[in-house]
Amino acid sequence: MTRLDLWAEIIPGFSAAGFSIGQHLSSIPDLREPILTIDQREESKKREKGLESIGLDKALSNSDGWICQKISSDSEKLDGHKVFYYKDRVVLLHFNANDILFVIFVFEGYQGKFLDKFEIGSKVSDLSEYVELEYDSGDEMHYPSESSYVKGIAFYGAEESLEDNPEQKIIGFCVHNWSLQV
Repeated sequence: MTRLDLWAEIIPGFSAAGFSIGQHLSSIPDLREPILTIDQREESKKREKGLESIGLDKALSNSDGWICQKISSDSEKLDGHKVFYYKDRVVLLHFNANDILFVIFVFEGYQGKFLDKFEIGSKVSDLSEYVELEYDSGDEMHYPSESSYVKGIAFYGAEESLEDNPEQKIIGFCVHNWSLQV
């Protein structure tokens, strides 16, 4: 899979939006020339000198294509990573320092489904019919429990547990393989 597909099935640990976990950045023609590249290190230097820098939120709000953000971090887990945003965060593709895709996020505007049933706007609690969920307050996502047969997916809701807000809706999906992060 090498092209954006806003209707593609969401497959845990494997794919969403027409892209596959483990895929190399060079295999995706649409990402070779994003409409804008924002280098965190360069933008930080501009701000330190009192110069105007490119704000990611502003750039995304006006975007009709792919924007690349080059990550600069003290954390070895993140330094050298690239995140590609489609439009105003409809799809995010997160590549490690070796340009390997390890996370695909999809949000409002994405039309694909998980298990041919769950989509943006479905109730998070309805997933419990298929998979037991655990809320991770650090990531602010709902993950399948450790004992679940489903791996490689998380669900964004209202950034609180189902116990605290049982009516929350799915606002995003995260297909991932965290072992590829570094």
